[in-house]
Parts: sequence; structure tokens; C-alpha cells
Amino acid sequence: MTLPSLRPIGRIFAILLLMAPSACGGLPGSAPTNFYILKTAVGLTADSGLSLAEGATVGIGPVQIPGYADRPQIVTFGSGAEINVSDFDHWAEPLSDAIKRVLTSNIATLIGAERVFAYPADFRPTKQSLQVAVNVIDITETGAGVARLTVRWHIKALYDNVVLARHAKTYESAATPGDYNSYANALSKLLGELSQDIAASLNGLNIS
Repeated sequence: MTLPSLRPIGRIFAILLLMAPSACGGLPGSAPTNFYILKTAVGLTADSGLSLAEGATVGIGPVQIPGYADRPQIVTFGSGAEINVSDFDHWAEPLSDAIKRVLTSNIATLIGAERVFAYPADFRPTKQSLQVAVNVIDITETGAGVARLTVRWHIKALYDNVVLARHAKTYESAATPGDYNSYANALSKLLGELSQDIAASLNGLNIS
């Protein structure tokens, strides 16, 4: 190809433009990003042993997560104080939203869909309205192949703004190190266990 008559700087720029497609064609392709979700628990059924106050409704949320986990990338623990942030393995939705979605669905299955909603919500609380606020202290997979969920939750009477109960627990399940699908499935299982404990902690609360 014959370049048109250009000043030196313009000619160099034109040569670079001609070379760009071939140069880019030689770059290796980047690795694809994998996305994972947390799933509602399988096998949960309504718990007939629970006794909630007549007309009680339950709002699930907000859910707070630690800052290190509040990002699209999946974070796991390394050795000592090290964490591993995976550039190519992401949560498909914000992690706090995913946890609230799963807890709301699981608890609705346990105590009745008509009683449970995600909080905050646009409604006027009544004397029978409860809120379950969840604070996740740790959520990770350890280098030893253990999915760990450490959580605190409290139950509040929304109308009177009074805390009725506080709870804390650590949940663990086996997960294959480096396998993010295994980790997501293990966390889903742990959230199922947490959902059952939250439902049980609502049992018999006096909100009159």
C-alpha cells in the first residue's frame, strides 16, 4: 500500500493505524468470567411445630456482610490473614441481596409465604410485625476445604421498635478447595440451616 504524502508525525500515526489490527489479532484471549448463585434450600417444608402469634408477619433484612466480601468477585481465605479474590469467578448478584433472597424464600416455606417478606418494604407495620436483621460476620471457604458462615441476627417488634431476641451461630460444611461451584452449593446448604434456626427463634415470641 502506498501512503499519501503526509508530514512525518502524520505518517507515523497512519503506519500505527495500519499495524493495529494485526497487533491486536496476536493477543491471547482473556479467560471467561464464571458466575454463581446461592440457591434456596431443597426439601424444606412447612414446620407445623412452630407457633407464631396470630396475624404475625416477618420482614427479613437488612442483611449486612463484611467489607471484604462486599464485591462481585468471590473471596476465600488463604493462609494466615491472607484472602484470595478470584478475578474470573463472580457472584451473579450482590452477595447481601442473594443472602436476603434465599433467607426470605426459605423462611417463607417454613412458616408460610403470606407471613414473610423482604425488608425494608413499603408498608405500615402493625403490632404483629416482626423484623429479622442479619449481620454476617464471616462468609468464606477456608484453605482446609470448609465453607464457613458466622452470623448474628436479632428479632425486633417493628411497631414498638423493641428488640425481642438476639442469636449468634457458626455454620460449617465441606467444600472442595478451589471449586467455586462446590463453595456456592455449600453456602446454600448453610443458609438453609440458618433459615431453620431463624424460623425456630420466632417460635412463641410475645409481640402483643
